[in-house]
Amino acid sequence: MTITNETLSNWYEEELMLFETHLDNKEYSSFTIENYKRDILFFLRFLTRKKEERVDLDSVKKIHITLFMNELKVQRDNAASSRNRRLSAIRSFYKCLGEYELVDQNPTLHMEAAKEPKGKLPAYLEKDELRSFFHQIEKVSQKQHINRNKVMMGLMAFAGLRVTEIHHLNKSSLHFEKRGITVLGKGNKSRYIPLPKKLFEELIAYIKLERIFPIKGEEDAVFISRRGKRISRRRIQEITEGICQSLERELPFESWKVKGISSHKLRHTFATHLVRDGKDIRTVQELLGHSNLNTTQKYTHVSDKQKERAMDMDVHDYFD
Repeated sequence: MTITNETLSNWYEEELMLFETHLDNKEYSSFTIENYKRDILFFLRFLTRKKEERVDLDSVKKIHITLFMNELKVQRDNAASSRNRRLSAIRSFYKCLGEYELVDQNPTLHMEAAKEPKGKLPAYLEKDELRSFFHQIEKVSQKQHINRNKVMMGLMAFAGLRVTEIHHLNKSSLHFEKRGITVLGKGNKSRYIPLPKKLFEELIAYIKLERIFPIKGEEDAVFISRRGKRISRRRIQEITEGICQSLERELPFESWKVKGISSHKLRHTFATHLVRDGKDIRTVQELLGHSNLNTTQKYTHVSDKQKERAMDMDVHDYFD
């Protein structure tokens, strides 16, 4: 028997509703709340799959969570970062239930996070790869969606937007005089991003000339699906994946497979090129919408070409 999310939601209705309300009161974004709920439902399915009935959450011990983490690693091949994210969700869930006296203990209190590889560099596209990526959009997109898809990809690659920020982008957030946009980011925090002139022009041209007429209630959405609705986050990811898969088949770049290019890697590309071009790290932080500078500093990795330029010095006088 496969235990469905609907069944789990009925068994743990009070706990899940309380957790969602708790996160909402703390001003978590709807996207983050959805992800936390998904992780908790996944954990609850693990707890209940053998008995196929509700398990008392107060009876859960550290060993149960350890076994869950081990399954994520061994059977599902989840990376350390993914396992830590799920552990964080479970820890928040139990903390919330404890505060409202629905459980007496928090079995995650002494759980250690998995060690994540240090110094791992974010994958990104070099400029020649980025050009190939944008040329490929015309090959894989339906004619009426070519410019829409180029603008969406451009906002990730040349303005650092997240997928969810593109999904939420509104016409009312455009600033014509300043040639920029206001973006709603993580934690419902908004930030202003001035766009490259050509990208802003293409964005306006898409809205005026090619944007599909939206259905009622979706009038302010910038990017519209063929059904007239605000384009979904998953659809944006699918478009990116389609472009990358097409490139893997057609071009000899081994890096497409090695790097595992995705929507978020386009944002990595934006940040990496800014830092490599000498832009101030605090400015990059503001453009990306990072609350912590340490998050931004992972983009300060040095390329082999930069090392070569730094070491291009004349040492003849010391050896003659």
